[in-house]
Amino acid sequence: MGKRILALDIGNTRIKWGLAEASAWIEGGATEHNLVEKLLLEWDRLPAPDKIIGSNVAGETRIAILTKYWRARGLEISWIKPGVMSCGVTNNYEQPKQLGSDRWAALIGAWHKARLPCLVVSAGTAMTIDMLDEQGRFMGGQILPGRRLMQECLVKGAHALAAETGQVKECPLNTADAMATGIANALVSPIESAFHRLESWTRTKPACLIAGGDAAWLAGQLKIACRVEAGLVLDGLLKMSEEEIQS
Repeated sequence: MGKRILALDIGNTRIKWGLAEASAWIEGGATEHNLVEKLLLEWDRLPAPDKIIGSNVAGETRIAILTKYWRARGLEISWIKPGVMSCGVTNNYEQPKQLGSDRWAALIGAWHKARLPCLVVSAGTAMTIDMLDEQGRFMGGQILPGRRLMQECLVKGAHALAAETGQVKECPLNTADAMATGIANALVSPIESAFHRLESWTRTKPACLIAGGDAAWLAGQLKIACRVEAGLVLDGLLKMSEEEIQS
């Protein structure tokens, strides 16, 4: 029986987690931050993992209750910090430690999923678009507001716009659809542009992997080949943990 590893992806909106054994996920879920007590009750039924590894971009306050819970069960959470290289991926950020831990883990997860030049998109509260070349080198990326954040900004900043859910249309004829279509186009354009840029740099056609809460919606808007890999951060954390155990 392999070691049990619990991976935690603490985002701005949700806590995503997965429990793996022998390199395979056996349980997992996602919970809003305001429902963390419910998550702890769910974890009560889990067998204690051998190791806990996590990425946190939500700040120290948000993770205090998780740290306290696992300490009570005799375990510490190992929070990752981006480095120069890990699991075959090279971090070319000007200051490697300033790359978000979730972006770093997602790049590692994507590299081990695709083994190709790859565009790695995370569609959450913020949207990130990151590029990997054929050697697994991080070639740079972008950060912009995600779908819901764009809508919230429009509603808060423009008195006449209401928080209605619209549909993406070729020729929107009402305000809700106009907002939905504008937001979709604002998100799709930089992804497709980055994909074609990466394609021009590499000899192998890149893959495009999309993670995050809006991954399925976003994939439906794109005109490039892509696939949804919702757990890229958790996949990357698992690879990092396994490499650490083996070294």
